Amino acid sequence: MTERSLHITNGDGAAGLIKAAGFAGDVLPWRDPMHHGPCPAGLDLDASSEVRALYLGGPADVAAFRARDAQLRNASAYDRVVLWFEHDLLDQVQLLQILDELADQDLPALEMICIDRFEGVAPFRGLGQLTPEQLGSLWPSREPVTADVFAVARAGWAAFRADDPRDLLSFLEGDLGALPFLRPALQRHLQEFPWAETGLSRTEHQMLSLVAEGVNDPSGLFRQNMDHETHLFIGDWRSFSTLAQLNKAGLLDCSPAPFWHPPTPDRREQFISQKFALTELGRAVLDGARDAFAVMDRDMWLGGVHLKSGQPMWVWDTDKLVLRQP
Repeated sequence: MTERSLHITNGDGAAGLIKAAGFAGDVLPWRDPMHHGPCPAGLDLDASSEVRALYLGGPADVAAFRARDAQLRNASAYDRVVLWFEHDLLDQVQLLQILDELADQDLPALEMICIDRFEGVAPFRGLGQLTPEQLGSLWPSREPVTADVFAVARAGWAAFRADDPRDLLSFLEGDLGALPFLRPALQRHLQEFPWAETGLSRTEHQMLSLVAEGVNDPSGLFRQNMDHETHLFIGDWRSFSTLAQLNKAGLLDCSPAPFWHPPTPDRREQFISQKFALTELGRAVLDGARDAFAVMDRDMWLGGVHLKSGQPMWVWDTDKLVLRQP
């Protein structure tokens, strides 16, 4: 009898490579950048997926999430389930959710391939950079998912979704050796909270700094921001949304105004012709003369934490999170 296999990975790029590499079985791309948007605590997979689908695309996306979840719930029908992931924040959070759901299933075989490098590929940013042959060579490196892996994943998923981010800091103080890439990924997540000194997240500060250095087009800012990340996670859509928020806050000027995104095939040239410049206020924030709390109108989620302007807000203060009053 032919072995039935299910391969689960982070998105369509890696999913296509798994198929191109000739691996038999079904492939399930997870397709959810959970490093931004609501991931509130207390919801089961169905309810959580509905929240995520509505945030990412609206009611039309709910059915796709339900189909994805149904396939995951049916994982015990396969002879082998293999998780293909990498070290970055996007993948590590996806792993937490998937492992939390699989922990209650009786699986004949559950294995994981998770890497942070590949010889000859530098800088390594993800599985999508590999050829089908290179991806196929990872097969012998798969390892069984142990009880220790499940325990860390379940605790991490609960901490990530907590409405008090200090739960996540406490989790990071524990032994995370079963998932060796998790700690630096979640530490990077915490740096997306507004910083106490500036009112900007790390990504927002990097974008302003790049404009100050002379990088002024949206595509160039997206590409060069990647060079500032050791655990790349932010995609083009989220990067352009960040630029739009900085423009709206008066920290960046855009010509022509206002900045619009995302690019479409018929308007790509118009999109890349948009140019940014640092405003006087943007320069003052970068120089430390002002902060951006009053101008960055926030209504956003980081895991289970809702950040909203005008309300007490968790901010990142060097190595801890503190609650800032409006």
